This record gives sequence, C-alpha cells and structure tokens, in this order.
Amino acid sequence: MHHLLKRQLKKTGAIVDEKFLALVNQAYIDADEDRNLLEHSLDISSAEMKELYEELERNSQNKLRRSEERYQKLVNALKDHYFFYAHDTSGVFIYLSESIENILGYTPEEFSKHYSTYLTDDPMNDKVDEYTHKAINGEKQDPYIISIYNKNNEIHYLEVTEFPVEGDNGEIIEIEGIAKDITSQYIIQKELDYISQHDTLTGILNRLSLYSKLENIIKTSQENHENFAVLFLDLDKFKEINDTYGHNVGDMLLKNVVHRIQSIIRKSDVFARIGGDEFIIILPDVTKEISSKISQKIIDSIRQSFEIKDYTLNISSSIGISQFPQDGNRVNTLLKHADEAMYKIKESGRDNFTYYSE
Repeated sequence: MHHLLKRQLKKTGAIVDEKFLALVNQAYIDADEDRNLLEHSLDISSAEMKELYEELERNSQNKLRRSEERYQKLVNALKDHYFFYAHDTSGVFIYLSESIENILGYTPEEFSKHYSTYLTDDPMNDKVDEYTHKAINGEKQDPYIISIYNKNNEIHYLEVTEFPVEGDNGEIIEIEGIAKDITSQYIIQKELDYISQHDTLTGILNRLSLYSKLENIIKTSQENHENFAVLFLDLDKFKEINDTYGHNVGDMLLKNVVHRIQSIIRKSDVFARIGGDEFIIILPDVTKEISSKISQKIIDSIRQSFEIKDYTLNISSSIGISQFPQDGNRVNTLLKHADEAMYKIKESGRDNFTYYSE
C-alpha cells in the first residue's frame, strides 16, 4: 500500500520519508487486521443471532403448543357446563360452540334457528331483549339468568355473560357471549330460599317472610290510600290435642286447619304460621265488613270436626283483628294490637273474633 502512496507523493513533489512510509504502511496493516477481526466477529454474531432466533422460535412454538394443549383440556373440561356464542346486532347467531349439544342437546344449527321457541314462560326471560339491547349499546352489565328447555323438554337455567365487540371505527359490530349451565345450583338455591321463607310443616309463610310481606303491604296501602286487616288466629286448647293424641296427630291437625283456611282466603292474601298453633292472615284492600265475613267463615270452618287417623277431633279458634291505618301503621304495632284483640276474645269465651279497641 505504501508504494502507491509513495508514487502519489512524488508526483506532488513532496519529499518522501521512509520512516513516514513505514508508519503509514503499518497503519494499513493494522486497519486490515481490525477489518478482518470485525468481519469475523460479525460472522460469529450473525451465526449466534441466527441460532438464538431459531431457539426462540422453537421455544415459542413449544409454548404455543403447550398453551393450545392447556386450552383444549380446559375446553374439554368445561364442555358439559359452558357454551360460547356470538350474534350480530340484529340478534342473528353467527357462531355457536359445539358444546351446546352437551348441555341442551341441540346442534348449533338447531339452536340458531329456533332459539326463541326454547325459552320458557318464566318471568326472568322477560328482560332478555333488554339485556341484549344494552350490550349492543355498549353498556356494561352483570351476568343474568335465563330459563330454557333442552331437547328433552327439561328446564335448564343458564347464566349468561355478554361482551360487545367493536369494529375499526369503534362501533359495535357483534356480541360475544358465554352461557354457563347453573341448573343444579339454581334449583338448590331456590329450595334453600323456599325453606328459609316457609314453615316446614304446613308450607305457608314463616314469621320472617311475614314481616317482609307486611312491610310491603303497608307501603303499598299508604301509596294507594287503601285499608287492610291483620288477623291473629290461635287454636283453642290445641295443647290438649297434643297431650292426648300425640304431636304426630297434632301436626296433621295443623295441616288440615291450614288447608281449610286456604280454601277461604284469596291467593293475594298473606297467610303465615308464626308459632305452634298461631297464625297471621293479612287481607289487603278490604273493608271492615269483608274482614268480618272472612273471619266468621274461618271460625265456622275450623269448628267443623276433623278426621285424623282413627280420631274425630273437634277444635275451635279465636281471632283478633287490627286494621290499617286505624290501629297503626307499623308492622310490630299492627301485630301487637291484633294479638291483644285475640287474647281479649279468648278471655270472653273463645271460638269467635273481635277487633282491637283502645
């Protein structure tokens, strides 16, 4: 390299110094070594990068495969409990997972075509369209429950969660949803709710439900300016029946008493057992004349003989009545005054009814 440089310097008339040329030549040699070293390093780095990339790709593929395997296992585990779906903003299904057949027995095609006919008449289904409309509007909402027939005409309960899907311009283009079969849990919960609100012996409301019902009736009656009556009924000398014939016969007698009273009162009336032989009957929106007639019918009905097992049992009842709003506008006040009226009639001979009086 220094020979070329030496000729160029001579052409310019410059004095060529051999020592200078030696330094320049060494600089060229060093530069060549650095370039070779750099090229070698780049070759090594390129190979290492390629190997690293291939390793990452293999790891990614392995992770993806493992993720897919886990997802598939999860889907298989849930196929008897969940199905997935999507529908457009018109409510037309555009996707249904095959797991729907495991839950309801319908193929995706069958369910897509006849979905609305599979819904039961349960009031919980009245708001399905409202929920869907909210999802289409992009409104966030909690999961809701629907009641639906499966292919064997058995009722299933599904917990439905829906998610709006946005397009490129931010508009809602479809709804994705997950339906979970909660039939077993729902039925158990309904049974527990029923037990918590009803008397286990007779099946009518218990004390806890009575208080809630009476509070609602007071509120409604105040808003509508209506009257109602609270009847406190106690069976006369019921303890003697238990002592003489046993509690089993006494329980059967209570059931028969309840049946007779139910045949007299309206379905809209509230009927509850609050103690052994103590009952409350609430007659919404009635006059004093009507509550008197109903009370007398109940007295006369219970006065008739009961045939229990091999026994003919005779029993009577005493009824105390408080009226809303004359005798109070609170739950405890109305019940207390009806109770006082009931004890008043017991003291005066039983087998009759009377109204609360100051």
